[in-house]
Amino acid sequence: MKRSLPDTDTVKTVIDTVLAEAAAHGRRPTVTAIERHLDIPHATFHRHYANLIDAYFRPRIPNPALLTPTREPSGSEARARANLSRLRKENADLRRTLALYEEAIRQLALENDALRGGGAVVALPHRPAAGPPTSA
Repeated sequence: MKRSLPDTDTVKTVIDTVLAEAAAHGRRPTVTAIERHLDIPHATFHRHYANLIDAYFRPRIPNPALLTPTREPSGSEARARANLSRLRKENADLRRTLALYEEAIRQLALENDALRGGGAVVALPHRPAAGPPTSA
């Protein structure tokens, strides 16, 4: 049994509704939202209403730069942003620490190879701790 499809005017009305809802929430309107409103599968919608998508829907999609949320971020969004910022900082710190450990392991591997190969490890002179220069 085939289900009857909505007429063009009904689809245009739903497209206008989806565009208005997206603008109200500061989001980009999608064809998927239209399909959900109409309860039509994507393939069926595209097969029967492709001309409306190209001629009626896409020209009315606002520029993404003009989409701005009309509401203030909630407490959970603010916490999520703060958490994301903290995680990014921790990630950068861990990458720096990892780079230091990689260099230390590389130097130890070179020293180990030199010792096992019978080469001599040259001890570098010990530098005094940094401080004010002493006059002799």
